[in-house]
Amino acid sequence: MSRSYAQRAKRFKDKQYGSRQMVFNEEIVKLRLMPLWLLRPHESIDLKILDNLMKSIKTDGLLKKAIVVDQRTHIILDGHHRVKALEFIDCSRVPCLLIDYSSPQIVVFSWSEDKQLPKNLVIRAGLSGELLPPKTSKHMLRVNGHMVHISAIEPEVNMPLALLRTEQLSSSY
Repeated sequence: MSRSYAQRAKRFKDKQYGSRQMVFNEEIVKLRLMPLWLLRPHESIDLKILDNLMKSIKTDGLLKKAIVVDQRTHIILDGHHRVKALEFIDCSRVPCLLIDYSSPQIVVFSWSEDKQLPKNLVIRAGLSGELLPPKTSKHMLRVNGHMVHISAIEPEVNMPLALLRTEQLSSSY
């Protein structure tokens, strides 16, 4: 019998997996290796970007940076193309930086226009599966009075693809 997403996610959270905690502006963020099936995209991908990224990842034989994910909903905030590339090259896991998306330090802007977007637009797209066009949202962080792209806090992981292909999670998810 197939389990619901909520049941599988709870079971994943209950297990002990390696994680690392970091402090970002007095808030704790966690770096965790997570299964791809647990993640929820909110944007479509650009096939040309995906193709170039897949070639780069295959050539390097590793994933250089973690992706950013909301810790509560598992919506991907930054790293859609990396996730899709890993999926296409038969990986089952990805290093994720889990953050609190409700934090006022996180602000969403449009890539195409210089205007702020509501976070609930991202959440609704991620939870419903009705994806936004590629590069719709630009997640920014307020750091010491300045705005920086969320990728600035993505740690370098340089994780070999063999480790991302190894399925250590139970197949009953």
